[in-house]
Amino acid sequence: MRLKNSFIQIVITFLLVFYYEAIANPLLNANVDEKVIYDNLEASQKSKTEPFTIKPLNYYKIIPYLDNLERVKLNLNLAESTTRYIKPLNSFTTKLYITNENQTYLEGQSGLKLKKGVNLYIFQDGLISLGKKAVFYYQFREWINKKYTKIEPLRLYFKYLFYKWSFEAGIDNVDLGPGEYGMLLSRNAKPFPMVKLQTEAPLNFIGKWDVVLLRGWLNEDRRDVDDPNILALRIAWKPTDWIEIGGTKTTMYGGKGRPGYSLVEYWDLITSSKDNVSYSKYDNDSFAEWDVSFYIPLQKWFKNIKVAKFYYLEGGSDVTAFWQDEEKGEFRLPFGFQFHDWFYQAGVFWSTDKSIFRLEYASTSDKVFVHHIYNYNGYTYKGLSLGYPYSRNIQSIFFKHRYYLKDDLSFEYKIGAYKQPGRDRDTIKYPLKMTRYYASLLVDKRVKNLIIEGFIRFDKTNNYDTNPLPTQFNIVAKDKSFYIIGSSISWRW
Repeated sequence: MRLKNSFIQIVITFLLVFYYEAIANPLLNANVDEKVIYDNLEASQKSKTEPFTIKPLNYYKIIPYLDNLERVKLNLNLAESTTRYIKPLNSFTTKLYITNENQTYLEGQSGLKLKKGVNLYIFQDGLISLGKKAVFYYQFREWINKKYTKIEPLRLYFKYLFYKWSFEAGIDNVDLGPGEYGMLLSRNAKPFPMVKLQTEAPLNFIGKWDVVLLRGWLNEDRRDVDDPNILALRIAWKPTDWIEIGGTKTTMYGGKGRPGYSLVEYWDLITSSKDNVSYSKYDNDSFAEWDVSFYIPLQKWFKNIKVAKFYYLEGGSDVTAFWQDEEKGEFRLPFGFQFHDWFYQAGVFWSTDKSIFRLEYASTSDKVFVHHIYNYNGYTYKGLSLGYPYSRNIQSIFFKHRYYLKDDLSFEYKIGAYKQPGRDRDTIKYPLKMTRYYASLLVDKRVKNLIIEGFIRFDKTNNYDTNPLPTQFNIVAKDKSFYIIGSSISWRW
């Protein structure tokens, strides 16, 4: 019956395609899991002129800065229209994965989980354009495997533009920071209900500024606190073309049995001025980071280099600061505050006419992403990390390279490894450490209005973690290897 229903969906899709041309309201967000868009944007020479570390971005903000529109025009539905219209079907995508692992997931794919055997995912999205200043968007996802069929709205939001700002309400996710994955909020977990205020064009004052402020609802049953909330703020500043400086602050708060807050009390949540008072009303799980990206003019010596940059990020889940109630007046050099329970991310990114490269390292401490109140599920949603995919107590490194044989044909390989626990040397608390090595290959071909992909990944693990939750470990002395084989066809109209 499940296969029959899926076949009917596909037939209906082919019938609908004849009625709709390739149009999309450019106010739409380019979904954060469409990584090929953001990699090509980052690889473009004009990208160094704007701050682009708050994602998703709208089509208005992406298209003018791409060096090569042909490579991603199907992803962006480049025939733009700001008139009023209804487009019930914008794209239709099927993804088929086979794995021999009992349960796993694909990092940075908005909560895409896999069970042992065959997994079929089907995506449909559409929109209602309300002119230049408003749009309504929806995306549905079906997951079919041998045990069940799950149908859910993946994204569903209304977005309104005023001056250089937008207000968005609905279900969506964000990716904040300069790296492959945001350390504090990334595209790893499933989108969640939120209200969001974001700049859609930079604010100009001694450089260019981008800002996002969101409040989210993490509605789920958990072992620690059900239905917590999340508050996030990021500010990015680009004083010149060769540098971008940013900072992100997030707070997990509230939930079943926890205090609520009036509107005027949200300032204390944003600043965490009272976080350090244990078991008080403001005893929440807060994180903060600062980051910097330097653009290196390597093209002066290597003519084939288009963009080269180095980025560095550091943060913590606790802070000593002069504005907090417990540390009033304590000024810590050089910025007036000091992080505890550190995490780091550093990487280099560069591109040529045909290639896009990234080498990145990340490390998190044992106490980050868990809290004495949110002490089991911690900083997760639907079983996956809200921030860096591997969560706490890790050391991770990877190298990624996408090569374009032609504008409509490319391949990408990625090799990496991570260790967990990665930084804790307590052999009594953690007698075993897991080390995982992985390699993947993706091939992408575009034919007319189709995007066709093939994918293969192999993972080898020394000492296996039997607990799938990223904030908890149950490591056993057992080595394990597994594979994921996949294919995808996406129709874009």
